[in-house]
Order: sequence, then structure tokens, then C-alpha cells
Amino acid sequence: PTPKRSNRTVFFDDECAAVLRRWLKVREKLNPPSDALFISYQSLNRLDRNGLYTAIVKYAKRLGFHNPNSPRLEDHFGPHCFRHWFTTWLLRNGMPREYVKELRGDRRKEAIDIYHHIDKEDLRRAYLACIPKLGI
Repeated sequence: PTPKRSNRTVFFDDECAAVLRRWLKVREKLNPPSDALFISYQSLNRLDRNGLYTAIVKYAKRLGFHNPNSPRLEDHFGPHCFRHWFTTWLLRNGMPREYVKELRGDRRKEAIDIYHHIDKEDLRRAYLACIPKLGI
């Protein structure tokens, strides 16, 4: 690892394993000169940051998640959006915060709070479930 990076443990499920197996078959047919797992179709070299961004935006546009012409930030979808989605999804589904922090690999312990988005309806339900009834 470079000085900026840390070693992270990455888990994946059966669905991800199946997708990776399919990708490895495609990658093998391309016969790239690079040993990198993810490569560019054009250059057959390691997929770089710009290539990843381009691929994600391409498919996000196709799925209606990304509108480059919109002035609204929420209409734009790029790789960084996955950090928000990942954090919010895991926390909403009950994963303990310390586990999410470990998976994310954050150096700053409070960084998780930046990426966790609280749904207003979930917040309302939690409030109503926890606030005492005064019988007024």
C-alpha cells in the first residue's frame, strides 16, 4: 500500500462472487498485459480513477440516477455516492457503528457521521416510539 492507503478487509457475498467470476471470464478473453483485477476495455491497463468515474456515470445515467445537466446536486451520481449509500444502508439495517467504521476504513472516528443519512420518516417513527405519552 501507498502511504495514503490502508489495508482493508473486504467481504463479499455469493452474488458478488458470481459477478466476479463472470468478469474474470471476460477479462481472460481480453488477455490484458496488466495483472490488475479491473482493467479498461480500451487500453487493457489498470482501470484508473477517471475510467471508474466514467463507467459509474455511464450506468447511473442509463438507470436514471445521474443527470449531468441538472443544477441539483442530488441528481448527480458518481463513485463517492457509494460511500454514502454503503454507510446509510448498513446502519439502517442494524450493523453496529464500530463494524461499519472498520469496513469503511476511516482514520477519523467521526467520519461515519458525514456519510450516514437519516430518513425523516424513520426519524419520526423512532421519535414517536420513544417519546413518553403524558396522558394529557
